[in-house]
Amino acid sequence: MTKEKIAFIKEEFIAKNIGSTVKFNKLIEEYKTIKPFKINENINETNPDIDFTNDLLFIVRSASTYDLTETFKSMKIDLNDPNVEKDLSDGNIGTPGRIAKMWTAPSISDNSELLSGRWTKKPRIASFPNTSEKKFPITKRIDLVAVCSHHAAPFSSKFRSDSYAVVSYIPDTRVLGISKLQKIAKWISARGWLQEDLTKVVYDEIAQVAETESVFVKFYNIVHTCESLRGAQSHDGCFTTEYYGGDFNDKSLRDTVLAQ
Repeated sequence: MTKEKIAFIKEEFIAKNIGSTVKFNKLIEEYKTIKPFKINENINETNPDIDFTNDLLFIVRSASTYDLTETFKSMKIDLNDPNVEKDLSDGNIGTPGRIAKMWTAPSISDNSELLSGRWTKKPRIASFPNTSEKKFPITKRIDLVAVCSHHAAPFSSKFRSDSYAVVSYIPDTRVLGISKLQKIAKWISARGWLQEDLTKVVYDEIAQVAETESVFVKFYNIVHTCESLRGAQSHDGCFTTEYYGGDFNDKSLRDTVLAQ
């Protein structure tokens, strides 16, 4: 890490009034120990020996802002453009800072940014004993927002009226809280993915927390902006994937779930 980069990060650290120079130096050394991890992985799983705090996340974001600022310079983007410039005295982090924030997270508990799932803690998944003698599907349509790992462009179920993401599971011994299917999918999705891999990972996570193999995940007519807004610029292009196991190997059961 260059002296210029450290000075840039320290300027933002001081402007944010996070702590002393001693604390800053300690955070910089912790930042240097973070091992690189895949675009669809989470730091708490790949770097378990690091106590990843909001302060350390701020160092990550500031370091990323520096590198993006240098990239803007290479692309001959005028950093004094009012639409781009940074003014920390006014709380304006500038366009490179906003991109860095979009690819990290505001905090380790905030999953609102596109790649926040790489940095935030796993949401607590409440589950309860299944007291019903009958086993029946519990189904929820969820919002899917993810990022293409090739172009860092979003793909989502929100771009077409006939697009949807559905998750269904048949409880065995445990039942999940009603909001947990969306929370799980949101946390996992907010990373860089190929859609087919994301479908399988959402299945795996729900099967694990619900303690059942009878899980069905389908992402239908998902629009990828790396195709629709660039490249082929396809108006009608969309992508469908599904993954299932257990009782959902029965197609008639899957059809019943989708008809709800």
